[in-house]
Amino acid sequence: MTNTNVRSEVRRHTDLKIPVGSEQVTATRYEPVDTDGPSPALLMYVPYHKDDWITYGSYDPINQYLASRGYEVIVADMVGTGGATGDIDEMFVAAREGDEAADIIRWLADQSWTTGSVGMYGKSYGGITSLAAAARQPDALEAIVPIETPYMGYRNSYTYGGLHELLTIGMDWLALMQILDVKPPSRRDANGDWADTWGKRLEHVRTRKPWLFQFFDHERKNEEYWGDKDISVDKIDVPTFAVGGFRDPYAMDTVDYFEQIDAPKRLLFGPWRHTMPHRGVEEAINFREQVADWFDYFLKEEGADPLDQPTVQTWTELDGTGSNGEWEALEEWPTQSSMPDGYRMQQFDLTADGVEPTANHEGEALVTEYEFDQTVGLESTIPYRSPVSTQDTSADDARSLCFETEPLENAIKLTGSGLATVRLQSTSADPTVTVRLVDVAPDGTAHTVTVGALRAKRRNGLDAEDPLEEGREYEIEVPLNPKSHVFDAGHKLRVAISASYFPFTKPTGEHGSFVIRSSPDNPSHVQLPVGAQRDTDRIEMADPVTSPAPTPQTDGHSDVSWETARERTTNTGKVTKDFENTLNLPHVRIHESGTYEASVESDDPSSWNAVNELTMTMEYDEEVMEIHAENRLSETILEMQTTITRDDTELFDETWTRIGGE
Repeated sequence: MTNTNVRSEVRRHTDLKIPVGSEQVTATRYEPVDTDGPSPALLMYVPYHKDDWITYGSYDPINQYLASRGYEVIVADMVGTGGATGDIDEMFVAAREGDEAADIIRWLADQSWTTGSVGMYGKSYGGITSLAAAARQPDALEAIVPIETPYMGYRNSYTYGGLHELLTIGMDWLALMQILDVKPPSRRDANGDWADTWGKRLEHVRTRKPWLFQFFDHERKNEEYWGDKDISVDKIDVPTFAVGGFRDPYAMDTVDYFEQIDAPKRLLFGPWRHTMPHRGVEEAINFREQVADWFDYFLKEEGADPLDQPTVQTWTELDGTGSNGEWEALEEWPTQSSMPDGYRMQQFDLTADGVEPTANHEGEALVTEYEFDQTVGLESTIPYRSPVSTQDTSADDARSLCFETEPLENAIKLTGSGLATVRLQSTSADPTVTVRLVDVAPDGTAHTVTVGALRAKRRNGLDAEDPLEEGREYEIEVPLNPKSHVFDAGHKLRVAISASYFPFTKPTGEHGSFVIRSSPDNPSHVQLPVGAQRDTDRIEMADPVTSPAPTPQTDGHSDVSWETARERTTNTGKVTKDFENTLNLPHVRIHESGTYEASVESDDPSSWNAVNELTMTMEYDEEVMEIHAENRLSETILEMQTTITRDDTELFDETWTRIGGE
């Protein structure tokens, strides 16, 4: 077999129509024009409107690159979104979305311009549909590349610890989907079908319960709502190239579904924050080439076998920012249940003197009390879809209960998925229990390395409802997010415990306090997968190619600001995210701007409050369309308003209000 690494000119077809059951989806086809005969097809299936950012903005370079390597690349609007017909009542219904993608795969395999072999790829929702389609096992699907992807529907709103992801989902993603839910297709067909499809969708949105309300109404992973939203990843039998980011909300999901898949597979872990690896803030790599090489082997039978490479390739961070590090190879990802050669699970106990290896833990038992501070998390949270640099977390640490080692005599390399176990009593029946592992440099600068956060009444499972009893001691296990990081000699390893991870998660329970206990015979502790630094494990990772890039007529700009503050009089913590994006397309100019604010008082979890405003303006030669979403979220009320105006005429104005809890 030979890898020709063909680079073809690419022709864009913007009006492909594909039948899906009784509906029809619209798609953009990237055709490689210089290849001989038909080509394999690669599908991305997403609800993000293919005629906008997906095919003209940040995704366009990877779509163009894969097409230039000899693939028919198809980016399709999900049924009920963009230019597709149909409606969506609930998001993330695994079987429905998997069946829809499987229908498209079968259709693509039957086209004269394809070889009959199909692959799927995509980040986030595009990864979800890749997994969902593979679980349906359509014959023509040969390989997938899911990137930074959850596989349980519940995880698209709540963490592995059962906490609502306020910043990423409640504020950011759901506000975007609120806009896209009512936004017309940006490309208008000559016979006006777009207007009919859009009008029907607006009528459906008026009467359907908003997705924000649906998610808040089902905080527990109950079978009734969430039961049909998990992907049966154990049924996947095609080669899977799984990609995760340490600063991405779905790092733990990546490890979980990767371990369940019984098929040829590889895992790539980097320092990324919900962005494509060739566009990473901390580290950018030749990811587009790796994806093409994966598909070349499994769809074209060309090139080197990618399974001859190490099963796991991970970026090991050498400082707290993530930008300084090295790539290394592993046989498998280290977890509580499985350790590759050269790794061991090392336990560090919380003691009256700080943090000690279990073998050194002796002396008096630890009993200490911690009063909650709901503002912890302001410095530890990494903004979603933002280039803001990793922050010094000392201010969060000062408001947490901290234990730390003496300056390390020898470096410690943490690689894998750790676990914290905390003995505690709580005056609150349903507190958040957050454990952060922090690297403290000799100059005192502190960076969160990994974190785990758990809603106490979900400690026995995401479907559990087990509040804590005041005065009773519990042993709470908090899984830590996957990470590879070196605590260098002279640094300190700090364990920070708190009752908040705001604004990443929504506060829970009542204000109160923990009593933390630990003793040599029954310690509170963290278990960390530790390995040696070896030159033989290091691997090279090439830089990303710079071509293709967005074409001049689609160039735009993007600005993001992120501010955190604490108001001293009321001791209120607040974050503000402002952003602005502009995309100049051949058929429309789109401008997006938004402001998201969230605040909470340090001594009152019920005081949390979030206000979101997002506006998308579509400028055509003959008119200007503006879609505006404004939301107010708090413990007592959820209120959403969506308006649409064409020039000065109001076309749509709906407000939805939900009072009280679930």
